[in-house]
Order: sequence, then structure tokens, then C-alpha cells
Amino acid sequence: MTHLVEALDALGIEGEVSSFGRWVSFQGEHGRVYVVEGARGNAYYTWCEEPAARAVEAYPTPTAAIQAGLRRAADRPGGASRRRDDARE
Repeated sequence: MTHLVEALDALGIEGEVSSFGRWVSFQGEHGRVYVVEGARGNAYYTWCEEPAARAVEAYPTPTAAIQAGLRRAADRPGGASRRRDDARE
């Protein structure tokens, strides 16, 4: 099991895992989140389907990358967090 898959399991997040465990994807609040292990295993990169959060960002640990991806997928465009109650607007 890779560090990326171990971090996903430790955070209790269910998602799709590549056959070699080098990338994972999971559903965030406002879109799918992708986390990929760098070629040397010393960096982890996130990408989100949410249009306002599509930039690729690097993180030193898989846990930091997963948590950042979840935060980015929970933000509204413009940076304000969106609660489920706000969905009725």
C-alpha cells in the first residue's frame, strides 16, 4: 500500500485508487478531487474539477494534499466556503 492510499484510509475517505496507488480521486463538496504522487514520491499534487479550483498545487505529504484538495473543493468561487444550507439560494 502506498503512502497516498494509507493517508486516504487514515482520513476515512472513500475514493478511486489507481492500480499502483500513485493517484487517487474522491468526491469533494463541489467536485471531484484528484491527488497524484510525484515521480520520486517526495511531492503530492492536487487538482479539482471545480472550475475555480483547477490549478495544480504541490504538497509535501499525501495527507496535506488530500486535506487541501477537500478544502479547495468546498470553496465557492471567490473563496467563501459554502454550507449545505446555502445550496437553497
